[in-house]
Amino acid sequence: MKPQPTLKAILFFVATIFVAATKAQPFQIKNLRQVYQISELKASPALKSTLEKQRQFISSKNLGFQVANTGVSELKLTQITGENAISPAAPEVIAILKNFKIKPSPTQKKYDARNDKLVPDVRSQKCGNCWTYSAIGPIECSYIRINNISNPSTVNLSEKQILACSGAGSCSGGFTYQAFNWLENTGTKIMNEADAPDNGTDHPCPPIPSSAFIKLIDWGVVDPSGDINKIAAVDKIKEAICKYGPIAVSINATPLLQNYGGGGVFFETASDYNNPVTNHAVMIVGWDDDKQAWLMRNSWGTNWGDDGYGWIKYNTNNIGRRAAWVVASKNLKLVLHPIDLNKK
Repeated sequence: MKPQPTLKAILFFVATIFVAATKAQPFQIKNLRQVYQISELKASPALKSTLEKQRQFISSKNLGFQVANTGVSELKLTQITGENAISPAAPEVIAILKNFKIKPSPTQKKYDARNDKLVPDVRSQKCGNCWTYSAIGPIECSYIRINNISNPSTVNLSEKQILACSGAGSCSGGFTYQAFNWLENTGTKIMNEADAPDNGTDHPCPPIPSSAFIKLIDWGVVDPSGDINKIAAVDKIKEAICKYGPIAVSINATPLLQNYGGGGVFFETASDYNNPVTNHAVMIVGWDDDKQAWLMRNSWGTNWGDDGYGWIKYNTNNIGRRAAWVVASKNLKLVLHPIDLNKK
């Protein structure tokens, strides 16, 4: 008679299979903490000194987040931001302001657009063109939402087209809202990333292929006053996200934010609602009232924050300035009905 396996043998066999499966897929669950620890060993002496000072600041303020040698820590801040400054009274701003009132929407304590599969993969800007990613991101999310796209990773539009063709800025900085205005006024179709990838240059303007079809139909300023340079209130940002999906906003990026390694809510300085200054354009994709924070998608790659995302405390670093919503085009399905040739 063939001997029956003992319980101990069965458990050993199952454990062996589990270990083998785990080893077969070592990067299935990314250990960011370990990645950051390894990367810090390679950091320059200057960066190590900066991180130590920032950790002392975090400890003195009893803040919960961490800093690390992120994928952008060794770069100049101007290389990874790129939102230009402009006076609220400048004629070019006043000329394109849009006034609107957001309709009331149900309040939610927490929301994460990623759970609704509305947000494409995190991107990584190649020059001071954060404003193009802040423009393209909400359009991608709106298109996914309106057209019920099941896999958000399949939607990847071209930031290079916005950078090189819109006239809204350059690799040295620009304006997200001017890119929106250009897309709406011209009816320009947005290309896919594969047709015009971001290569870190702002020229030439690529020709639009026949495969391009997505458009920006409408956009607006989140603050009810219509002033693009104001910081929108927390409740208005929530309402805009509920109605339109993830939105474009600005934030004042600093070396501390540059080295944000996730693991908690970022806070540095209270927002200045009277005279806000920002230098970086991003996207808000959700919020958490328990954390009192926005869920921000950055354009600094996945080796920043928590896989490219960060929890940013409400009313810090002027986040929410230049908040704008968008509406992307809806695909029209052509339905062909058979013709009855015998019908008179």
